[in-house]
Amino acid sequence: RSRAMAETTESTEAAALVSEVEALFKIHGVDQRSSELLYAHPALGGDASPIRLRQDGSDSAAFVPGTSTVIWPCAYSLGDFLCDATAAVRVSDDPRRDDPAHAASLGAITPETLVVEVGAGLGLAGLVAARLGAKRVSITDATTAAARRNLEASGLTNATVDELWWQRASWRRVRGKAKKQKALDLAPSGADATCSDESEPESDQDEPPDAPDAAATVASVLRSLRLDASISSSGDSVNEIYPHMIVASDVCYSQGRREMQMLADTMGALCGFETTLWLMFEDRGDCCWGTLQHFWRAAESAGLEGDPTPVEEVTVLGEPRTSQRRHNDSERLLLRLRRVRKTPAE
Repeated sequence: RSRAMAETTESTEAAALVSEVEALFKIHGVDQRSSELLYAHPALGGDASPIRLRQDGSDSAAFVPGTSTVIWPCAYSLGDFLCDATAAVRVSDDPRRDDPAHAASLGAITPETLVVEVGAGLGLAGLVAARLGAKRVSITDATTAAARRNLEASGLTNATVDELWWQRASWRRVRGKAKKQKALDLAPSGADATCSDESEPESDQDEPPDAPDAAATVASVLRSLRLDASISSSGDSVNEIYPHMIVASDVCYSQGRREMQMLADTMGALCGFETTLWLMFEDRGDCCWGTLQHFWRAAESAGLEGDPTPVEEVTVLGEPRTSQRRHNDSERLLLRLRRVRKTPAE
């Protein structure tokens, strides 16, 4: 008995040592050093059929700190949610489970689902959606090399990688200029007329005259979705097709108000009234909550509304999810948003 106890103690200590070594190897709770990563889930065929991702990790000469050259933890949690939701909805008795807009509102992918991933980085969420059988996926980022490399290696033909820079909407720019001029008119001569009032969210500096607005910058992405779709789920014409689902992870971390306006306006321009947005957010402790507040305010003015749910409390069709929980899932929120009203310009 004492021998068995000793062996158990040794095994426990060995496991703890392995865990400690793994933790030291990880950055932000994930492996940002290895050149190749594997993502597996039962809905994708399990360990026998993983998604392979190449990254330019922190040991690589191509590594750029804080950018899309490496994996970030929320991408795994978002992939888990999409897989869990899709697997659950497919075997459910929900009479609308094959309706792509309804399924998207639950986080599930159908063979007719159109998806856009925003701020994709390595493109994991978009690749998961494509592997789950979405009709068309546009994987977008301002820098596309990493995602393009991973898509090409995957062999998937139902996805594209598209360049997308976030931009503010024209109505916000016009309102911002008007508020700036008002502040200038009211300011004493020689005083700073910059409006920093949080209730004046459109008052930041002007964009360059030739900068495209949000609607213009998303136009090519929407066109890429329309290549494989002639009629949307509601019977709209091809010129009115929007994605059923927009997904993003780690797009709100320590940015300022202006960049969150650009993100919200870009997402708003991508949205139809049947689109559901799923965003995975993590509190990293570096001004993240302030950034999230900026995003919520900008999203509301862009016609989007929703609510956050702690990842550990997320359910699918009222039932707990099946995936094993990830490191630091307790620090993450899953945001679900829908477009509920038109913007001032519409």
